Amino acid sequence: MRLSSATFLFTTCAALALTGCDDDDPIVTPDAGLPTDAGSDAGTSTDAGTTASTATVTTSRPSEGETDVYPLEMYLDASGQTPVIAFRKVLTLTFSEPMDPSIAQVTLHDRTDTTVPARVLTGTWSEDARTLTVTVPRTEESTRPLEVSTHHALALDALRDAAGLALSAATVGLGGDTALDFTTGERDPELEHACTHTLVNTPEAVTAGRTPFDFPPDTHTGHALYDVTLRSGEAGFGGYTGFISDPENAEHVTLYLNQQVPTKVTNDTAGTDVASVLAPARFICAGITHTVTFTSEPGDQLHLFQFGPVASEHLQFVLERE
Repeated sequence: MRLSSATFLFTTCAALALTGCDDDDPIVTPDAGLPTDAGSDAGTSTDAGTTASTATVTTSRPSEGETDVYPLEMYLDASGQTPVIAFRKVLTLTFSEPMDPSIAQVTLHDRTDTTVPARVLTGTWSEDARTLTVTVPRTEESTRPLEVSTHHALALDALRDAAGLALSAATVGLGGDTALDFTTGERDPELEHACTHTLVNTPEAVTAGRTPFDFPPDTHTGHALYDVTLRSGEAGFGGYTGFISDPENAEHVTLYLNQQVPTKVTNDTAGTDVASVLAPARFICAGITHTVTFTSEPGDQLHLFQFGPVASEHLQFVLERE
């Protein structure tokens, strides 16, 4: 297996009782789910005849042909005495009809470097035998499960439907073959750093102000994970929290949100709106789905975050400022 074309160190937090950030490498499980049958042939079944299955792929993660897929997922592995951060990549496919749950082997191919041996993986079927979940573990040579900037193909040739029929090469949802194709992107150290905080920080609980004059709580500490209780309103939940800019320097500020929430940033000191961007985040951990970014001007100026309206009463976010 070839090594990554780019490696880097990203900042993590010390243990579960976070006291600050340093430059240590992330803690990963030494052998989290390494496949024992990576060199074996894909499983086969009895001859299904010439008739192909009518099953189609209705949804998948990643989707067929998706690009810039994050090459790993971060999660807290609590299987040992001490919880540690570990890496994996979870792939899912949902079919239009029940499949044979006794057959769950798939084969992962590297289409960018065809000299890389294929990896045979065994997935898990849902109770209704329609959704297959495949967990890709890290490789023996690396902490990550997938290579960056690589075209991957998850071959589904071995799967059978409930009648024992194989998938057709023209299966809807697979781009004209029997494989799920996707391409990974590069890694993002800032995003991985923020995910670390969602996994190991103890959330700091605050209650949002109902109005800008309702003493909004401060939420301006870098590397902090905030759990905000929003206020109920006619259109849903919302509220205000505060942020104070650096006395001397302009800063690039990012809020890593655990859900999509309309967010407005204002400079309350200057009485002006601050341009901000709400955008989806690449999926890497359960605690981050979207980001809000803006630039704060220096001078100890009070800013306000206005969240909502949204359906959920609670919002969590990690704040990073640089």
